[in-house]
Formats: sequence, C-alpha cells, structure tokens
Amino acid sequence: MKIAVYAISKNEEQFVERFCHSAKDADYVVIADTGSTDRTVELAQQMGAQVHQISIKPWRFDRARDAALALVPGDADVCISLDLDEVLEPGWRAEIERVWKSDTTRLRYKFDWGSGISFYYEKIHHRIGYHWHHPCHEYPVPDARTQEVWAHTDMLLVTHHPDNTKSRGQYLDLLQLAVTEDPHCPRNAFYYARELSFYKHWQQAIDECNRYLKLPAANWNNERAYAYRVMSDCYSALGDVGAALKHARLSCCEAPGTREPWVTLAMLCYQTQNWPECYAAAKNALSIVNKELVYTMDPKVWTALPHDLCAISAYYLGLNAEALQQVELALTHEPHNPRLLQNYQVFKGQV
Repeated sequence: MKIAVYAISKNEEQFVERFCHSAKDADYVVIADTGSTDRTVELAQQMGAQVHQISIKPWRFDRARDAALALVPGDADVCISLDLDEVLEPGWRAEIERVWKSDTTRLRYKFDWGSGISFYYEKIHHRIGYHWHHPCHEYPVPDARTQEVWAHTDMLLVTHHPDNTKSRGQYLDLLQLAVTEDPHCPRNAFYYARELSFYKHWQQAIDECNRYLKLPAANWNNERAYAYRVMSDCYSALGDVGAALKHARLSCCEAPGTREPWVTLAMLCYQTQNWPECYAAAKNALSIVNKELVYTMDPKVWTALPHDLCAISAYYLGLNAEALQQVELALTHEPHNPRLLQNYQVFKGQV
C-alpha cells in the first residue's frame, strides 16, 4: 500500500515543518502552493515534500484541492487530504493499514478540530474515483461510477491547530456561491446561514435558516436543532425575546437528546428570569451524559454553565439543597470563579 498526503498552501511557514514532520511516514507528501510569498515552499522542499505552483482564478477551494489531487502520483493507493495547520497523530499509518481493505475506497476517522470539538471526518479516500465539491467547506465526493466501500476507526488520526488570526473574509462570498450553484444541498445552506450570523446579518441569517429547514434533504436533527439555535440567537440580537424563546424551544424539539438546545433555552430563561423553565431546561441538559462526536457539539455545554444555570434557578425556586449541590458541581469545573464562590456561600447559608 502506498499512501499520499496532499494539501494546498499559501503563506503557511509557521506550520509547514510541523505538518511535514507529522506526515513523514507517507510515501508521498504533495503540496500545491497557491502563491506563497513567505518561506512555505522553501521549508516544505527542505522537509522532502513535492511542491508545485498552481493558480486558481477566481479562487475556490474545491478546484484547488482537485488540482492538488491531480498532482498525486498515480501509483498511490490511499490519499489523505489535510490543511497545513493539521497534523497526523503518531501511529496513523499503522492504523490505516490495519483497517483499509483491498476493496476500501474511503475511511471515516476521528478528527480533533480544536476548541474542545471532536468528530468523525471523511477526507481519506482512494486515489481513483473522487473529486471535490463546493467552493467553500469543500468535500470529497465519489464519481458516479464509484461504488463506495467504507472503513472506520475510532482512533484519533488528525488534529487541527488553527491560526485564529487568519481571516474568514472570503468564506461568506464563497458560501453564497455554493448555495447558488447547489441550492438543494443542506450542508452548505446551513453553513451559509450560520456565516451570515457571524457577520451580524441577523434577518438574512434567519431567512437562510428557514430556507435550509425547508429543504427535503435537511433531515439531520442535530443540524436542524443548530439552525433553530442560530435563529434564536439572531432574534435575541434583534430584541425579539418571544421569537428567541420560540426558536430555542423548537431546537429542543428537534434534538431533545442533546445538551445544546436545552442550555440555549435555559440561558434565555435565565435572562428573562423565567426560573421554572430555566430550571427544567438545565435539568434536562444535565440528564444527558453522552457527548456526541459531531460538529454541532458546543463545548460550553459540558462546562460549569448548565450546573450554574440550574443552581441559580433552583435558588430562586426555593430549592436550596439543589442549588447548593449544583453550584458545588459548577465549582468542580471552575474552582476559582469568584461569582460561583460567592453563590456557594449564599446558597450554603440557606441550607
């Protein structure tokens, strides 16, 4: 089995040596550089990577990744698509060789996106029969003549170490292009709606979330619940508390077995001093102990926050023992938080 790692790059000198070192066990490391003006190309070549210059105009990520894939030597069996701010974890090659069979075309593996978010990724594929789709948030898709055969591993193979100073400026226009080109794709329809909320285009984000929710293929409950949470946040920003609460509740209806909707609802109820519903929502959140490995997971719902909301609402409902227990649990997450420590003393005095 021959394995190729391939990537696109532009001005990634801070990452390139770490990236190449993590991929040193690959048979080929191929980088398609799109116009670096720093030492990315020089450093990558020093580390043994095959570096090619490409030009994609107008820019879109899928065309760039297709160009990089085309540069992978034809005798490669398995292709691993990475960004330069991602690294392969030790033991990655042995695990791929263990699970990849003679008829495998694609591998689903554990990916650490950073910021406490991990999920399963699908960017390891056979050399033949795949191309990239969507100008942004691109994704490898099989040729119509390719019969996909999946392998799976629970091992963490790739870790993301993002540069949070990097601009997202091109994403909004590319996502708008993506939904124009493929208006029936729910994945990028939601990404576009969410991106609009990042730019505080509140009403437009609400409209696009509603469009997403009406798509026949928008049937993943976790993502649908996420869309309702985005709408709730947008209505909050617009000052429409009633609509914000309505959409938070709709989010809970879509994915009641996940913490995120319940914490969103509890927070809104806390802000409006609706203590019975705040308490009920927080308790529902805390009853869920399975942290799903999907991108819709929000790390903050696994912190002190739901315990904190439960403690405060319990206190105002006269459930003093519950309030004390929950603030103690919140303090296991944030033992030096001055507000939690103050609440602990107040609640303790009431028990």
